[in-house]
Amino acid sequence: METIVIAEDHNLILEGYRMLIGKIDGLQIVETAANGQEAIDAVTRHKPQYLILDLHMPVVNGLDALRHISQSYPDTKVIVISMFGDPAMHREVVRLGAKGYLLKHADMDEFILAINLVMKGKSYFSPAIFEDHVKSKSLPGAAPVIPIVSLTSREEEVLTLIANGYTNKEIAQKLIVSHKTVDTHRSNLMKKIDVHNVTGLVKYAMANGYDI
Repeated sequence: METIVIAEDHNLILEGYRMLIGKIDGLQIVETAANGQEAIDAVTRHKPQYLILDLHMPVVNGLDALRHISQSYPDTKVIVISMFGDPAMHREVVRLGAKGYLLKHADMDEFILAINLVMKGKSYFSPAIFEDHVKSKSLPGAAPVIPIVSLTSREEEVLTLIANGYTNKEIAQKLIVSHKTVDTHRSNLMKKIDVHNVTGLVKYAMANGYDI
């Protein structure tokens, strides 16, 4: 069982995180923290595999906590959550080694997707943050939302249609292929991109510039 600490100073949001993490197999919350110092202390005690870290917290802010934890406990993978989308903050968070960065308006599926990807050794950044990464050449180690993979032209057509809300039946009619063929393309896309639902395909398409 892998372990995670949650650092969030708003109880209602904290309970939401508890509920969502409870849906992820193999992950156990070992402690919660209401400020940056408590986050540092919790990581020191438990040395968890993962940390959910709100950037805007009292006593010690999340950025300073991230700086300390990334230096002292580099094996703890940090997913930062922030209310603000400041590009300078994005760059600093990535520079300090965070494996994920979500904005607080992210939905439940995106939150779970981010944690699952980080648990697989990948990185996840919300689409707006990833766009800033792409524009900036100064980001050391900046990672895409999901690694860019090689898709066939037909797979790219199917992905674009899925991301734009078309059903399998509608895609089959539009591309003049069988429903089974569309199912096969969808399955191949999920395997190549390493996602398990339509939300993951949509996030990939958004992050990698598909026409949505």
